[in-house]
Amino acid sequence: MSDNRGILDALRHARHDWMNDLQLIKGNLELNRVERAKQVIDTMVITAQNESKLCNLRLPLLAEWILTYNWSTHMVKLEFEVGAAGYSGYLDDERLVHICKGLMELLETTVESSAENQLSMIIDFSEEHPRFIFDFTGILKETDVLERWIEIQQKNGNKVETELLQKEAFVIHLSVE
Repeated sequence: MSDNRGILDALRHARHDWMNDLQLIKGNLELNRVERAKQVIDTMVITAQNESKLCNLRLPLLAEWILTYNWSTHMVKLEFEVGAAGYSGYLDDERLVHICKGLMELLETTVESSAENQLSMIIDFSEEHPRFIFDFTGILKETDVLERWIEIQQKNGNKVETELLQKEAFVIHLSVE
């Protein structure tokens, strides 16, 4: 029964998103904004291709978590992109979900609720260096908890590099081999 409920919820959310996009296209066409309607279609195609790449990573738990994250209300919006996906080694699906969930839960507790907070996750599973790139924009109340999260990742054997670590933005590269 719960499997069927999960499938029904997934179909309901997918249908809702699909209908929103169709209404955008229809509305723009009715207003004779053909170029804007084409942009919406292009965005839909890119989104579908990206979701397909994610599902083809052979990481079903991670794919499900990412695809369903924004279905509930959060202080941080999650966007994702799948870059290179040629890595043929083993990646621990549960571990990757745990890492991503942990970061998002941490962010949820430390962002300013009045700000537009967004985390863009780039999944780069190239042959040499499978990694996540986390690119945050918004407002953090403090960076200390994020610095502790980075230290924990390093203690767990993950290679972490930061390009930027400020209250308004950060970029973290996390190797996941």
